[in-house]
Amino acid sequence: MSFRDRMKKKRGGRRLQDRHNTGTKTTGGRFPTIFNKEAVPEGIDFWKCREGSHLVDIIPFEAGPDMPFGNDDHPITTEGDLDYVLDIFVHANVGTMNKPYVCPYENFGLPCPICEFIKANRLEKSDWQLLSAKHRVVYLMWVHDTREEEKKGIQIFEASHFFMEEKIEEIAKLPRGGGYENFSDPDKGKLLAWTRKGAGKENTQYLGHRFIEREYPIPDRILDQSFSLDQVVNMHPSYEELEKEFKGTLKKMKLLVGDDEDDIPFPSTGDDVPMWKDEDEEESSSRKRTTSRKKTRSSKDEDEEEDPTKRKRTVKRTVKRKVRR
Repeated sequence: MSFRDRMKKKRGGRRLQDRHNTGTKTTGGRFPTIFNKEAVPEGIDFWKCREGSHLVDIIPFEAGPDMPFGNDDHPITTEGDLDYVLDIFVHANVGTMNKPYVCPYENFGLPCPICEFIKANRLEKSDWQLLSAKHRVVYLMWVHDTREEEKKGIQIFEASHFFMEEKIEEIAKLPRGGGYENFSDPDKGKLLAWTRKGAGKENTQYLGHRFIEREYPIPDRILDQSFSLDQVVNMHPSYEELEKEFKGTLKKMKLLVGDDEDDIPFPSTGDDVPMWKDEDEEESSSRKRTTSRKKTRSSKDEDEEEDPTKRKRTVKRTVKRKVRR
């Protein structure tokens, strides 16, 4: 049967015209992310903070069952209670595809092969910075930069804790130990303004965070778009997947050569080899919130993470552990 005859026979199914009407991909293809895109409600976009001034409302949401734990090994926010930010630690650039993964240990106190490797090896500072989990925050925002942005309604915004929550925490403090400003309250809250300057890992700055009096309550049409942020993020990657992908990271960093991944030792997490720590880092990795939020563990966690594949080293053995002397 000729191709033309097969085309005529298929006209009872999806027509070629239907495929033309669909158009081509507009996202530029797949890219690694912590988000489960299929769980994101229809019509919700991801907002990109570009250079310039910004004005937003931070929209509260009901916590789901997968909120990260605080210092007491319980969820920071109980399921069903209100929160305004998903405050998480994320391992960036994992594996050959540079995937990000929510850290099981930093967020839930569960075993994490990457954290185990860091703890069991006295790494050079540069390697420790590449492998350690980065402090990230996720918000629901109603952006007022332009009329077009406002019409989009709620959007998801992910950023470095250093660039956003650390700055917000400072301006939200009330004098004389009076707690924190409830800036995300739909009726009595405030707008948040700031400016982004520069681009890239070394030049980006988020400056001038400040609250502005809101002249209106958040309309119901916006509040009704709210959803649990912990339900659109892959909060529980499996140990097996992390371990498999991390082996690719070690190869990229030239800490491992060869094809036999079974030769990679994942050492004990015993206390005989302490984790390397920068003298400038804080002693505690606990979260501190504007209502009890964790403080950032890293001094600066840029939005643009460094790609470990760009680092070059000379390796003489199948496995080479970088040791800080």
